[in-house]
Amino acid sequence: MTLVRTDFIPLPPGPKPGFDHADIYNDGAGGRLLLLAHTGANRVDVIDCVTQSHLGSIPDLPGVAGVLVDSDHDLLFTSDRACSRVSVFACAEQTLLGQVMVGDHPNGLAYDPRRRRLFVFNLGEPIGENCSVSVVDIDSMTVEAEIPLPGRPRWAVYDQASDLIYANIRDPAVILRINPRTAAIVSSIEIPVAGPHGLWVDGERLYCAADGGALVLIDRDSGDIEATLPLPGVPDVVMHDPGTKRLYVAVGDPGTVTVIDTAALALIETVPTEPGAHTLAYDPAGQTLYVFCPGSGGIAVYVDSGG
Repeated sequence: MTLVRTDFIPLPPGPKPGFDHADIYNDGAGGRLLLLAHTGANRVDVIDCVTQSHLGSIPDLPGVAGVLVDSDHDLLFTSDRACSRVSVFACAEQTLLGQVMVGDHPNGLAYDPRRRRLFVFNLGEPIGENCSVSVVDIDSMTVEAEIPLPGRPRWAVYDQASDLIYANIRDPAVILRINPRTAAIVSSIEIPVAGPHGLWVDGERLYCAADGGALVLIDRDSGDIEATLPLPGVPDVVMHDPGTKRLYVAVGDPGTVTVIDTAALALIETVPTEPGAHTLAYDPAGQTLYVFCPGSGGIAVYVDSGG
């Protein structure tokens, strides 16, 4: 076994169960925080990654779904899906800096630190129709542009090396390339598996977990498909540690984490978690994986032994 369960962090319950995206804040001095969208409680829960303890919560974030951290600039972004809003905080102290109304049902987030622009991927109204990206200028806290999308967006990431944003679209099954300077879609990559969902970029490779039950590896620049690897169900979140060459894929049904060696392009193991546990976060400094368990009402903590 590579992943060993070492702890469980219970969280105060909300009106209903449900977790979504999460991210890690690293203060550069050894302190690390896990920020988790507790969607069913309309708040972000704050976890100390050193002591594995619940520190508190950021309340009043209706339907919070997306959570994104920029540790270098001490920024925390949330997409508050139920009120069509994004919130911006100073991450270390969780101090509110501003809130901006965006498109309907905001979900995924990507941040361009060069231009201080937040790209907010909206699911539309009704969900799946009239989808868009709201481009938010962080200095003025205003929406500078709206980009129409060809379908429902899933995960999105900003890649500093290519200076592009990559965004999964469920149908048509493509990954969009968006130029953050011009706020325009410049091209797309066709994915041969239905429903691109989780997305990660590492170097010149994209990792796309698709609803069709496969992980697709893509050359970032050419768009060529390098490989596809099977998954045990419909995946959601993908996290990669470039140091250990481990990639983790959460599958909510039946409730597993698949571990893949990205150097050998080989499946290492599939670890049972809990039905409904479709999201996770990874702390590379502690080589610790956090799996969010709505049924149990907390966070299962795993350490990667590297075995």
